[in-house]
Formats: sequence, C-alpha cells, structure tokens
Amino acid sequence: MIQEVAKNIYSFGVTLPNSPLRLINAYVVKDKNRAVLFDTGFNNPQSERELLAGLKELDIELKNVEVVLTHLHSDHTGLVHLFSRAGCKIYASQLDGDYTNDMISGNYWEQINNLLDLYGLQADQIDNNDNPGFLNQPSEPFKFTALTPGDEFIIGDYQFKVLDLIGHTPGHIGFYDEASGVLLSADTVLDPITPNITFWGFDHVDILGSYVGTLQKLKQLNIQVILPTHRKIIHNPHERMSELIEHHNERLQEILDAMTQDKGYTVRDLSAVISWRIKADNWDDFPKSQKIFAAGETMAHLEHLWHTHCVEMTQDADGTLYFTKLQNKIKAF
Repeated sequence: MIQEVAKNIYSFGVTLPNSPLRLINAYVVKDKNRAVLFDTGFNNPQSERELLAGLKELDIELKNVEVVLTHLHSDHTGLVHLFSRAGCKIYASQLDGDYTNDMISGNYWEQINNLLDLYGLQADQIDNNDNPGFLNQPSEPFKFTALTPGDEFIIGDYQFKVLDLIGHTPGHIGFYDEASGVLLSADTVLDPITPNITFWGFDHVDILGSYVGTLQKLKQLNIQVILPTHRKIIHNPHERMSELIEHHNERLQEILDAMTQDKGYTVRDLSAVISWRIKADNWDDFPKSQKIFAAGETMAHLEHLWHTHCVEMTQDADGTLYFTKLQNKIKAF
C-alpha cells in the first residue's frame, strides 16, 4: 500500500524473504519532472515484484527513475541492476558504491570470511551461503555517480543535504531537508529495533564510536521526522537517538560484566553469553546468519572497549583475537 509520508514523499513496503527484518520501506520523492527511489530491496523475485508494483502504482516508468543507494547492504542494493540495465542514473557514496561492486566480484566476501576466523567462529562452519547479503546481492556491477557529504540533492521543493552517517556501514549516507525537518536516515536510526553496528576491519577505527558520533551530530539538527528503511516512522527523533546511545552504553557494560578478570575471551565466547532479541535458547540454536551479525556487533563493542582501555586485545598464532578485562566500568558515551 502506497502512503504519502510527507509532501511528495511516498513509501511502500518491499518484502525481504527469509529475513527477520521482514521488509524495507522504499521511498520515492517526486516532482513534476523527476522521481527518485531510495533503496531497492533484495535481489529476489518477490522483492522485485513488489518494488515494480509500487513504482507502477505511482505511475512511474522504470526508465524514468533515478536511484539512490543509501548504503551497501543487499536489502538496499540488491535490485540495482534493474535500473542499471534501464539506463537510470544511480547514486551512492564512493565508499559503499565500491563495496557493493566488490560484493559482485567476490572481494568483499573474502574479507568477510577472514573476519569469521578473527572472531573464533571456525567451529560454527559458516560460509557465504549462510549470509542473506550474499544470497540476495545485485546480479552485476553497475556505474554510479558518487555523492559526497555536504552535496545538495534537490528534488522539487526539497533541498536535501547529503550527510555522512558512518556507523551502520562505513559509507552510509542520509538526506536532510532543513526547511521541513525531514531526514531520510536509512538504517542509521530505527525504532523499535536497533541498527546492527558491526566490525568492518581495523582500517575503520572504532566504528561504534563513529556511529555514536553520527547520532550526536544528528541531535544538533532540527530534525522533525525520520523516515527509516525498516519498521516505523520516527516522530520523536532526538529522544530515539538518545535511547540508541544509551543502548550501546548498556551493551558495553553487559560485555564487561560477562568477563572475569585475567581470563581471555574470543568474540564467539562473549557473543554466546550476552543477551540477544532472538528466539534461540542458546548459541547452538542461533541460525548461522544471525551468528554472523551477532559476532560482528560484539566485535564492534569489544574494539571500542579496547580503544577506551577497558579491555586488552591479543591475537594467537591462528589469527583469532582474545580479549582480557582491564576495567569493571565502561567509559560511557
């Protein structure tokens, strides 16, 4: 069902089969001469049918759509090849656009596999076919126009400013219109679920700290409504961002509390004993896809604890990381 969620901004759901996220909220911003789609859904027949049906209901021909990819994940980029083949203009940040094309070449997935060994997940026998991002990625490489934070992106009456929303991914971008107070946040601010903040490698230093920094910068803006790509529209944006920051403070403390002094823990060890909102009695019952996300998020928090001198980090001969507790209390954001 199409909803006009703000003046000339339309939203409809696109199902994400076999994903706990259930669907994305696709957004189309229209004026008389232009229609811009923000994000696409999985490369999956059901997602494709629903995306094309939504565009048809809005009386938009595929060839006349411009597409913005807010970040690299396959639930946002999976169907981009439809628009590339139709000759549509496609936008993304340079970093996440390149990452998306690296998915298709396989380089990205090789890096992800290396992280699994870092986490100590060898016993879980996880491979790419357990990852919904791999199974639903775009079919072919595509060309895109790079958007840089600070750029103006004007659609009709909306003078969107492109924002750097680093955190959920390294090159995540958002779109803020100061006059209306509308923010298209993609996966940076969600409600009632929390965005997955995962480890991207040591080249992206303290990604959790970067994410909280993003939220703190957004809190300085006069945002009236947030249009996220999952779950509900957010009408209390500053309150919700404060809740997300406090969530990560609690998560950091929970990890420290799960550790005993002078004992080394792998990422897997700690992921298995902290709490998760998932229907599983223990780590062995976790779906493999959820183990990937859980371990990545645990690692992002452990890296922040390491940067704030709450834990010590070492690496064994097999490449697995171990963490030892140094402090009993976190340094809260």
